[in-house]
Amino acid sequence: MGTLTITTTAPQDARIVAAFGKELGLPGNASAAQVKAKVIECIRGVVQAHEQQDAAAAAVANVASLGDPT
Repeated sequence: MGTLTITTTAPQDARIVAAFGKELGLPGNASAAQVKAKVIECIRGVVQAHEQQDAAAAAVANVASLGDPT
């Protein structure tokens, strides 16, 4: 997946820029670049959280596979 395109309508755009402006603590609407950056940040966060969960599960499985040390 090299490119991700999101198509919105004009009414949706108005709602999105207003909501992201508030989310980002801006005095007004967010720009398209600011919305894009926040969406990318969200995607990264989800991916990193899942990768950390997978790594933690693998580490636990590795320790469990060592068996009882006594």
